Amino acid sequence: MSEATAVEFKNVSKSFGDRKVLQDVSFQIEDGKALCILGRSGTGKSVTLKLMIRLLTPDVGSISIESEDIAHLPEKELSRVRRKIGFLFQSAALFDSFTVADNLAVPLRHFEKTMSPKDVQHTVEELLGQVGLVKDRDKLPGELSGGMRKRVGLARALILNPTLLLVDEPSSGLDPITAGEIDALLLKVKQERHTTLVIVTHDVREARKIADTLAVLDQGCLVGYGTLEELKSSENEVVRQLIWEC
Repeated sequence: MSEATAVEFKNVSKSFGDRKVLQDVSFQIEDGKALCILGRSGTGKSVTLKLMIRLLTPDVGSISIESEDIAHLPEKELSRVRRKIGFLFQSAALFDSFTVADNLAVPLRHFEKTMSPKDVQHTVEELLGQVGLVKDRDKLPGELSGGMRKRVGLARALILNPTLLLVDEPSSGLDPITAGEIDALLLKVKQERHTTLVIVTHDVREARKIADTLAVLDQGCLVGYGTLEELKSSENEVVRQLIWEC
């Protein structure tokens, strides 16, 4: 039996003025799998993530989340689809004046209005336990290390139990040991929650550890797509440089 499709891009193009960021990009991601998007800076990697959650809209083509085309959904319907999506920003994007616990509680209080304060607290404590930060629940983001901020950001991205998790440069600015810990958490999310992951990264070692499938973008074009073994035989020079980088 074939796996259900979690995300599908069909002939997607996106430009900003005269600059073509994505050109006729098509791919599918199976439910519960991890895709890592690789490429040099300015090749459209982060734009691809923003299109998946419709922070941007494509100029041409369709983008489907669980078989539902989101490119032209009205706002009310788009909000329903976004409930299925978690987003871990590169900076973690925490509320600086809120404690760690309150950062996690915000989505629950906004979207799960029938939850009791006790249930909100229990859910927050459970997620903080999964990322190893229960003892830090009352700290402000400014009191945390970069790795701890990423852990809080990951916990908040998971608080509504999304089926799709989008992650922008999870190892950026982290030392190798801390980056490895974040990678391990992402793998755990995929394995235990069966969450579909889409990860933008410059780190080929990270991609090798997490990805079921790799996508390589170059100058807005999808120049490589497949498993690591499949891409090893690619004739595209950019793909070969990235895959054989380490």
